[in-house]
Amino acid sequence: MKVELVGKTVGVGKYGKLTSEEMVSAIARHGTIKEDGGKLVKYLMDNSHWSPLQHITFSFKIQTSRAISAQIFRHRSLHFQETSQRYQQIQSFEDIELRKEHTTNRQSSEEVFNPTTIYDDCFGSGVVTASKHIEYVLRDVRNAYEELLKAGVARECARMILPMCSSTTIHVTGTLRDLLAFLNVRCGTETQKELREIALEMGNILEKEVPNIMNIIDWRKGHFM
Repeated sequence: MKVELVGKTVGVGKYGKLTSEEMVSAIARHGTIKEDGGKLVKYLMDNSHWSPLQHITFSFKIQTSRAISAQIFRHRSLHFQETSQRYQQIQSFEDIELRKEHTTNRQSSEEVFNPTTIYDDCFGSGVVTASKHIEYVLRDVRNAYEELLKAGVARECARMILPMCSSTTIHVTGTLRDLLAFLNVRCGTETQKELREIALEMGNILEKEVPNIMNIIDWRKGHFM
């Protein structure tokens, strides 16, 4: 997993030297630029006046798995671009951390573990750890995928056998308001661990860009809006 900021709203004219937070304040004042130590931003946040935050955007580049990118794409107010498996050969798989199913929450998991399983191949079967089983299966999938491509099978067809752990790169762009809505949901402890780590890293980056706004809300726990 890797998250990096690749773009953000930059002002022009008299807005040209403003920080992102100063632009929020200037937009809220309809062009009046005033140094107030973040008081207006605090007022906007304390009173849930979110509309000025819709005029500031940030773009992130995220490296993750197809399983996690699919969850991010459910946030339809954000805008996405993803690596196409039709045009680019997949080079790697993301590491898979095995966790126990949560005893009461069907959408969550618990501690990390590595049980034993039965792996079957043309040479017979045997008891192996789950992590080793996964290693063997992904090796077989990679070999089959590469052999299909060597045989002339189109990438758009060969990709059908690729697993959800296939590495992918996505670009995510959203207004500050919509990104906070994303963090509001995905920083919660009920979120899948891999996605929560992405959300927390995005929040850490935003905290550097708009510190007064992020410090007003307890964003790391989610459910602040």
